[in-house]
Amino acid sequence: MKLVIHYHEIALKGRNRNLFVQRLVRNLRSTFQDLGRVSVRTLFGRLTVTLPGEDAEEVHRRMAGVFGVANYSLVEEVAQDFSEIAQAAWRQVQESPARSFAVRCRRPDKNFPMGSLDMEREVGAFIWRAARDEGRDLRVDLTRPELTVRLEIVNGTALVSGSRHQGPGGLPVGTGGRVVGLLSSGFDSPVACWNLMKRGAEVVMCHFHAHPFTDRASLENCRQLADILTRFQYRTRLYLVAFAPVQEEILSLTPSELRMVLYRRSMFRIAQAVARRERAQALLTGESLGQVASQTLTNLAVIDQAATMPVLRPLIGADKEEIMARARQIGTYELSAQPYEDCCSLMVARHPATRAALEEVLRIEEALELAEVEGSALEGAEVIDLKWRGQAGMLRKVLREPVTPRLRGEL
Repeated sequence: MKLVIHYHEIALKGRNRNLFVQRLVRNLRSTFQDLGRVSVRTLFGRLTVTLPGEDAEEVHRRMAGVFGVANYSLVEEVAQDFSEIAQAAWRQVQESPARSFAVRCRRPDKNFPMGSLDMEREVGAFIWRAARDEGRDLRVDLTRPELTVRLEIVNGTALVSGSRHQGPGGLPVGTGGRVVGLLSSGFDSPVACWNLMKRGAEVVMCHFHAHPFTDRASLENCRQLADILTRFQYRTRLYLVAFAPVQEEILSLTPSELRMVLYRRSMFRIAQAVARRERAQALLTGESLGQVASQTLTNLAVIDQAATMPVLRPLIGADKEEIMARARQIGTYELSAQPYEDCCSLMVARHPATRAALEEVLRIEEALELAEVEGSALEGAEVIDLKWRGQAGMLRKVLREPVTPRLRGEL
């Protein structure tokens, strides 16, 4: 099976375009590596992928997760000979129930003697005559054809296809730097991670949990969500941080209405420490403006003050319905819809502050011993490497076992 792959945004790059193309080539190889011998070639602003087997549905499923692809087609490759090209085009029509068709030709290889318009006209005439001879009612429609047969005359060969499939777009993962994403078990943060992957970023994931004061549902959901997201970036490092000791310290002196803001500030400091270890350049969250009390503009500003690196919020202007629709699309919805207790649900006020004062928050933090408990939480985190291997399943390697936190029992 052979595919021809077109990209759009990559083509707009300047002198560094080749870096993006080579990363896309590498990602395509990772996408299909478990199927056997895979060949990826670059041809005049497009890529061709040659795969073993003929499972088109599996190819479509996998291509939906390859960022950087604008569109792709399953193609037949033939010699640059008019008769062979016309016969291949007719085969594409024979496999389709379409009642109207058009032929479109692109000819980057100017050594081919016929021009693009001549090829469209002559191949179209060949198809129409072949259909008439078989008694098939097939008409030419250059405006809204049910089937478009595409010819690409390129690099000494001809590629013929009868259907074009939309890719996910974006930029290849690995071209946009590295970020640390704060991953919960809800709808928002997995979608935020996916959005940054689509822009080419590699996402290190950091999950904060309150086990044993909450059940393991949040932890298990998070592991499974990380598995799903790893499908889009092939490899993931996941940090599982026991946050209960930090919460105990915050509870000791913090008014209930400000606890959520202090929780988030502490998470940002720990995540930033993870980012420095992983050579990441920004933090990533799934926050949406005004969705909950901690996500008012005032509170976001107070929370951001705890970090010195950029905080990216790709969902800041999205509403819940848009986020849930995307979660369904990428396959995280069912997991995120399951009931669970996360660490932020513990000991928070019924009416939390929506306009926290930075001066008051800093005064409270000054009286707490947060540096020690935050450092212990980071050092005691479980660290797992995930690698997507297609049909072989997810490979998990525990780099560091979790350290059971010492608690005072105040939660």
